[in-house]
Amino acid sequence: MKKISEITRNVVQIAVIGIFLFATVPLFAAGLVKQSIDTTDAMATLENFDRGFYTPQVLHLKPSGGKPIEKPYGKLLHLRAEISEFSSNAWLSIDTTGGKRDTVRGVSQDLTEDALNVLQQTFDNIRDFGGRVIVRICYDPWYNGRSNVTPAHEWVLKHVKQLAPVLSKNTDVIVALEMGMHGAYGEMHSDTSITYDRVAEAVNLMLRNTPPELKILTRTGNYSAKVLGFDNWGVDFHIDGEKFAEIAKAKGDTMYRVGMFNDGYLGTQYDYGTWGADCKTSICREEGVAWLEKYSINTPYGGEALTTASGYEVINTPEFLAYEGFRTHTSYLNIQWNNNLIDSWKKTPFKQKDFDYDPARVDSLSGFKYINDHLGYRFVLRESWITDTVGADGIFKAKLRIQNVGFGNLTRKMNVSLYVHGSRQEGMLDTLAIITYEVPLSDSVDFMKVHSRKIEIKGADTLMTFDGNNEILIEAEMPKYKDWNGWPLDAFLRVCYGTEMYDCIHFANDPSLVRMGYGGIYIGSFVVDESVTSSAIPRALQPRNIQKQNAPFVQRERNSVIVRDGEKRYKLNGAKVLKK
Repeated sequence: MKKISEITRNVVQIAVIGIFLFATVPLFAAGLVKQSIDTTDAMATLENFDRGFYTPQVLHLKPSGGKPIEKPYGKLLHLRAEISEFSSNAWLSIDTTGGKRDTVRGVSQDLTEDALNVLQQTFDNIRDFGGRVIVRICYDPWYNGRSNVTPAHEWVLKHVKQLAPVLSKNTDVIVALEMGMHGAYGEMHSDTSITYDRVAEAVNLMLRNTPPELKILTRTGNYSAKVLGFDNWGVDFHIDGEKFAEIAKAKGDTMYRVGMFNDGYLGTQYDYGTWGADCKTSICREEGVAWLEKYSINTPYGGEALTTASGYEVINTPEFLAYEGFRTHTSYLNIQWNNNLIDSWKKTPFKQKDFDYDPARVDSLSGFKYINDHLGYRFVLRESWITDTVGADGIFKAKLRIQNVGFGNLTRKMNVSLYVHGSRQEGMLDTLAIITYEVPLSDSVDFMKVHSRKIEIKGADTLMTFDGNNEILIEAEMPKYKDWNGWPLDAFLRVCYGTEMYDCIHFANDPSLVRMGYGGIYIGSFVVDESVTSSAIPRALQPRNIQKQNAPFVQRERNSVIVRDGEKRYKLNGAKVLKK
């Protein structure tokens, strides 16, 4: 029986330089050794719960508080908190005692401390569960779709100010706030009191009273345009126009904080009224998609995908999402609605090829699995070059190529670090000695910039101008422990929001590389040799032209888009191009 003595050292303050680039840097790469590791996408469904299919759950808040959600239905929860008892326009039930049929309504009043405490306890329970939450708050009793439930506008504004501190306190678990507050289901319709001005005033009040980390979504592009200061959005809401540039400059970072949710997603070419049919008076699909593509690059987008309405164009297919999803950065959908559409996706084979997602590799590759795995971000380590010997100066370098193959990108800032682990046998009793330490990297290593592919429309042609391959350069000063000189140490890259293991991102590589017990992905091994200086250690490096050839790149061929990967060629949809 082996004895295990663990030597654990937590390194908190270490000089670290992190460099994030999209282009190769020859001088930096000199002296690095390419690691022999599996860089394919294992095609597993990942437990990154700030994206994906969500499960809805209703929370009914009362003046007396009510009961918090103790057991969330899923790791990504759509919290439908309703405050109908705080609106005189919301009818709760029919009182039939003594033969009466009296309507029981809520009472417009301040949100009570008990009600806010129940909301806070629900967030605490979601956090303890290791989950994340998309929040929507409205006055529709139990989310039954009742009309004209919104209270007088002054009460909506009061409730926004009272909710803001609780929401601000819980941005670590809140993926986004779907700004309900108006109409049936909190979807800003079916209420005669709703106006664009009132919605904009409420949303801007929430923006001013919550931190920038909280992304706020409205129900349609028209509402978001009004929030941002557009009045004539049919004319002015074009991202290349002068008026748009003027407003974007004035709004600054708020332009990237305000997005939208879409509960009519893909049901028609207009998404059931989400996009306009008259582009002179409303925001049409292409204008809205172009806006989301640029300004929601790190903002959640999603909602409920629907079956096709009779007589309308069918666009609710995995193949359509495999195109537009990358432009809108689609990151979340309802797993329960529309259930008929979800079931059809599960029964429909995915016929295209999208990098590793190849029907030729997996017979049972369904449209649902393709969508499920590509919602939000999906990081694949494609190449790793690292220092194989750290000398007396303690300098460790790495050059990583990470491809984001998901529809979207990270929507929150993450902490990035190197986690080092080593073990060896020692002593007469065959004791296993272990060393672990963590080196935090600087803010310049920002995974919010590990972007997914970029697709542009050029007339009738679709052009992929970026395939999602990002290069990250790391330089860090490692601690030196003389008793570990010459022993191999494994390096892992950690990308985490908090301190718990479930706060760390799962990469899509083979599970043997993604060791979540260490909270990261294996990028290679090195040894420490204090008899030399790291920068003076000569090592072989592949010729630069060979390395360039091994990285997929995009070229145009007869008005088509071709992705080259060595001698292999693929169309934009991933289909392999046969040699002539």
